[in-house]
Amino acid sequence: MRRYTQASALAITLLIPTFATAQDVSVSAGATLTSRYLFNGLEQSTGAALQPWLEAEYQGFYAGIWASNTARSLVGSSAEVDLYLGYRNAVGQFSYDLGYTRYYYRNPNVDCCGEVILALGYTPAEPLELGLRFAHDPVADYVNTRISLDYAINDKIGISTNYGTISKGGHDYWKVGGSYAISDNFGVDVAWEDTNISDGLIVVSLNTSFNLR
Repeated sequence: MRRYTQASALAITLLIPTFATAQDVSVSAGATLTSRYLFNGLEQSTGAALQPWLEAEYQGFYAGIWASNTARSLVGSSAEVDLYLGYRNAVGQFSYDLGYTRYYYRNPNVDCCGEVILALGYTPAEPLELGLRFAHDPVADYVNTRISLDYAINDKIGISTNYGTISKGGHDYWKVGGSYAISDNFGVDVAWEDTNISDGLIVVSLNTSFNLR
């Protein structure tokens, strides 16, 4: 199983530059500098985290890589690398995204786990978007269910909130925040994140993204 997942990870990584040579393929990249890395409301870093990413998409099919520094005292390793692929599309006011993400850790190296993820979206009115997301780990056999609401006040300012729960003895988590678009390529987010098993925290993030082709 470990050899299989390592081979899959390598294949996904090699897929991105391969896609980039094809016609009608879009390639995007970006990074987030955040005051604290939280996952499902739980701290993964003890300080600031830098999180670069790279993604290629072709007619709704996509593959990408995302990374972040982490705290060994919290997760056991000093870095996380996620490899993912899937398919996304929109039909009228509805959107869907079905994919798989594999979580790896470095220093020391750990092939942690993977999740099958289904995200559904509905836009009843243009400023408002409702979301429902399911993430299932077939090995640990849990389901992470999350609902979300996003509202665009104008072209630059937006507010959002979500609430999630993890089955099999997991925890509940929630988030309330706002975003401001500094430009087409830069933005800043401020959010309050909390859970039923830990103290809440204000997180400030600076985001950038751009198209490579």
